[in-house]
Amino acid sequence: MGNILKVLCLVLVLSAAVLPFFAQVNGDLKHIGNKAILHVWGSHYERGHAQGYLIAEPILDVFDEFFWIMFLFSDPVWYQYLKGLYTDHFDNDPRIVEETQGLIQGIVDSGASLYHAGLQRDLDHTDFLFMNAFLDMQHVSKSAGDNQMELGCSSLSSWGISTAEDDLLQGTSVITRWLDWSLYDSIVDNPLVVIHHPSEPDEQKWLSATIPGIMGAVSAVSEHGVWASLNLGNDHSFTAQTGLNPILLDIRRGVERFDYNQDGLFNIHDVTTAIQDGSHLSGSIIHTLSESQGMVESAVVETNNSGTVLRYYDHPEALLRGQNLAATNHFRALTFPSCCSRYAAIRDSLDLDHRISPKRQWTMMVGAAGQNNCLAAFQYIPSLGTILWASASSGVPAYENPAIELVLDELFSFSTAADDPVLPTPHPSFSLYPNPVASAGEVKIKSGRAFDGISVHNIRGQLVFSQQYANSKTQAEIALPSLPAGVYLLRLSGPSGLQAARKLVLVP
Repeated sequence: MGNILKVLCLVLVLSAAVLPFFAQVNGDLKHIGNKAILHVWGSHYERGHAQGYLIAEPILDVFDEFFWIMFLFSDPVWYQYLKGLYTDHFDNDPRIVEETQGLIQGIVDSGASLYHAGLQRDLDHTDFLFMNAFLDMQHVSKSAGDNQMELGCSSLSSWGISTAEDDLLQGTSVITRWLDWSLYDSIVDNPLVVIHHPSEPDEQKWLSATIPGIMGAVSAVSEHGVWASLNLGNDHSFTAQTGLNPILLDIRRGVERFDYNQDGLFNIHDVTTAIQDGSHLSGSIIHTLSESQGMVESAVVETNNSGTVLRYYDHPEALLRGQNLAATNHFRALTFPSCCSRYAAIRDSLDLDHRISPKRQWTMMVGAAGQNNCLAAFQYIPSLGTILWASASSGVPAYENPAIELVLDELFSFSTAADDPVLPTPHPSFSLYPNPVASAGEVKIKSGRAFDGISVHNIRGQLVFSQQYANSKTQAEIALPSLPAGVYLLRLSGPSGLQAARKLVLVP
């Protein structure tokens, strides 16, 4: 009997030792060069668990170097003070609480240690809730000591008359965004994009260009093409109050929730309403952009403890030629505008020529607003559903490094365990040419897999055109009907269901 008990104990010990390798993980991690692309799916808890399990070490490195050492001066007393400020004055979103709880369990299941030498204890989910509010307390931390963190950022969106002469854009929109943060090794070495595939019925898929452990939205775009990116503001005056909201989580709520303001549309007002619904401790500037059926909307949201206002391109203090809207780190509508050399340089460039192409916008932003601490650079073209993404390397700002192209249709159609098994969603690439194409024009399709059906849907998902073939093929040329200019979704279908989908842009 004694030997049997010993064997059983040994089995239990071995089972515990290998348990992490058998934990169910709702995630898929791929790398393109040094860039990580992480798909997570399921509930908030499951998505948090997948992040904790698959990128445990980068998350812990960011917490230690970026948050503990640089933001909190490696000072346990100051840590407890600021965490107490967070606990006493901020509301916790129950969904994010679940996600951080999943994050902790994922780190445990990965086999990584949660023990933090500076705090002399294991980290728990409240530590990561606190870390996700660091931007809200940036001015408090700086006032307390030698906090050398640089948190800048700049962005420019252009459309309409400013892009009308560009052969690619033809009046549609483009936004270029620099994320200017201190280039700490833990974040330079871990450029990350997370694509969320929620199982909650009131949420949609969304992409977050972020750093490990940050659950909120720093630079994000929804499945319906709504873009939002955050810059630090310059006026942080506040009156202490309860019911505060971390700004990154408010932005996420507007991007992630399905039609947040319930007006039947998917546009910037879902994000702006989510921000207006919150109460914020510090000053933040959020650049938003959406484009639907040829209608472009872009606004800069300026918010701090006193309230929130929206600034559009024609605001009296915008002072930019054409249909261009810029954001740096200075309020121009919420409070009296102060001088900003980068904003002035953007204005001067547009005074010379307000016409914009994607390439000119990128190079203009390099010259007008490029800084050595540019951690990440992005350019989003809604009509094409593409994002250029460049990241910093040692001593080289992001915008000087090669960029990769992300195709949103491919990322959002990634097949997960939560997808309908009857209609699998593989994402082989296929090409459309030309795209954009004139209404009632012809478009050529080439696919890596055979298809036997083509359908075109408008932005609301309504079928506007379909074509069926008796025999499967890998390429076709179709004559489109006369449709209003705008953005459509072209789907290829095969014998097993949905084959792939891409955005199709029709121009007059």
